[in-house]
Amino acid sequence: MDRKVTTREALLEAALSVFTEHTYAGSIVPMVAERAGVAVGTMYRHFPSKQALGNAVYQQWKGLLLDRLRVPAEGMSTRAEFAHVWAVLRDFATEHPEAFAFLEYQQHAGYLDDDSEKLTDLTNRLGAELVARGQERGEVRAGDPNLLVALAYGAFIGLAKAAWSGLPVTAAEFDAAEAAVWDLLRRS
Repeated sequence: MDRKVTTREALLEAALSVFTEHTYAGSIVPMVAERAGVAVGTMYRHFPSKQALGNAVYQQWKGLLLDRLRVPAEGMSTRAEFAHVWAVLRDFATEHPEAFAFLEYQQHAGYLDDDSEKLTDLTNRLGAELVARGQERGEVRAGDPNLLVALAYGAFIGLAKAAWSGLPVTAAEFDAAEAAVWDLLRRS
């Protein structure tokens, strides 16, 4: 059964597409309204500004990613936690390539509001806490957890960007990359 798409949902979907194609900064409201099949005034009835629309799209997708990344760490090794996080990122980037590209390949600093910033901080904190737990257990090398997360996530972003650009990246290659990045993080 087809579900009815509300105007708000149509605007969020259109904005994601337009922002991904043209970047947030390179997009104008009429482009989004046209893609959604509504008048510009209709868009403003749902979102008072382009900034509000950008934050709604960001929060929708960053929130979904954050929900998927949350994993109960109790009883799991750091290695298992890392493998879970990598798999969640891989699946999210594969299932929602446009959303992942919007979230991770663009600069958002100019328009994010406090709620969006909180989601970003929570997501970053999850990674840093995983690394810090691993360091406490003696499973992860010494170093600033935020820097180690940046190295690991940078590797993931590079691989995901290659796939986004059309390079065929197989599941086996994602798995091999995960093992290589874990080797970077683990304490020898």
